[in-house]
Amino acid sequence: MPNRAALLIAVETFFEAAPPVPYAAADAAELLRALPAAGYSADRCVLVAGHRTTKAGVESHLARLAKLIGKPDSLLVLVVGRAFSHKGRGYVACADTLPADLPGTAVPVTDLFAALHQTRCPEVTVLLDLDPLVVTGDLAPGGLDEGELRKLLDDSPACVTLLAAAPGERSHESATLRHGIWRSHLIEAVTGKTRSGVGKDGILTAAGLHAYLADAVPRTLRRAYEAPQEQTPLLFGDAHGGNAVADLAALLGPGGDLLDPARMKRVVFRSETPGKVKELAGFRKSHSLPDRANDWARKYVNRVAQPDIKADLDQTFDAVRETFGYKRKDLDASAERDGLGFLRTPDFEYTVTVEVNPDDPTEVIWRRDLSRLADPGFVRSEGFTSVFGSRFDRLVFEFAAPVDVAEFVDRIEDAPPEGVKVHIASGADAAEVRLAGFAGRVTVSRTAVTIEGRPGAGASLLDQFLAFLRTFRGVGEPKALPGPVH
Repeated sequence: MPNRAALLIAVETFFEAAPPVPYAAADAAELLRALPAAGYSADRCVLVAGHRTTKAGVESHLARLAKLIGKPDSLLVLVVGRAFSHKGRGYVACADTLPADLPGTAVPVTDLFAALHQTRCPEVTVLLDLDPLVVTGDLAPGGLDEGELRKLLDDSPACVTLLAAAPGERSHESATLRHGIWRSHLIEAVTGKTRSGVGKDGILTAAGLHAYLADAVPRTLRRAYEAPQEQTPLLFGDAHGGNAVADLAALLGPGGDLLDPARMKRVVFRSETPGKVKELAGFRKSHSLPDRANDWARKYVNRVAQPDIKADLDQTFDAVRETFGYKRKDLDASAERDGLGFLRTPDFEYTVTVEVNPDDPTEVIWRRDLSRLADPGFVRSEGFTSVFGSRFDRLVFEFAAPVDVAEFVDRIEDAPPEGVKVHIASGADAAEVRLAGFAGRVTVSRTAVTIEGRPGAGASLLDQFLAFLRTFRGVGEPKALPGPVH
């Protein structure tokens, strides 16, 4: 079994030297959670974030790295933060880096690579997502020194390095994605949400990962920003481009029932309804309607929709309190986050979001979700019908990891259950399943199974979903779901 280790360093906030790096720590933590499913030993994956990102903290982890990870077959290193160059040497800024003494209070890039080489690991893949640190007196931020990097990697016996952006370029983030853009695609690749760059054996190599990122990042940048932005992912040390970054065979290949409860992340009651931007409470006649579904449009809609989100949440809050008798301290509600309001109770979580319609930026899409049911029997209660009965028209079974839709369809066609018909999209990324005597519409995608029905039929949606499970699994109802009423 592959023996892989990882060191993830995320310097998000700085005491004095620079503004924060948005989403750095959250992205690193999400990648850490994904690594065990990609062939990594969980006890050999180390995250350095928060108060540990001082110069002393980072250097301590580098000095102890060989002890922390043992003797793995491969090592993945991610460093997120800011960097600068001084006299031809690159440095990674730390939380306590001082503007008055930048080189003396930062970690030299040469020290980073020296620590990696001391592990004697046969394969080392380094991912650097480092925004340029603006240095007083420089006409433009320079970031790392490209010449130094090339020499370090040319001389390295094991390392390949991917840069999120060319030295001097920014590594952009997206408020909509709530990720750094390059890191968002990195996480997609490592979690198997794309097959790009993955070999037939299920191995994602450093070169394959870079090819995917170099293609995906510019496309996402164009969608996220109205003004043109430059971000050029780079690869150094291509002699080691075959280093394995992730083993995705288990995630992408065949194996296991599609609807095995182990695959389930959550079950969500959902509704999506259209609306007009100009009908939002915060819209004014002096405002210009969005003409593109870009980052500006999303931020604008989030702002003008905030009163509507709060009104929806207030109405639900009052109805829930009256119907279920919750005390104030039992409920946690907020409508202050961008385009999102939520209400958490001891029994469930209700969320309402508004997004720009990508097909028509003058319209919005309202999404309402009910999830995290403590007692699934709640769905069949009179209280549920009273408060939420007319809101939801679909039930969504979300997978913890992407599934192979084509394989699912092949299994049905090889041994079709009675009364089942399947239509699959040409790209094999979604399939529609029709069952004889089954009123709902069932769609299977890589990320979810969705049952669609008429609004106000929560219990009916649940019954249809359970019937679907029995048809394709031949077993009883999952413990996470309530049985039908007889």
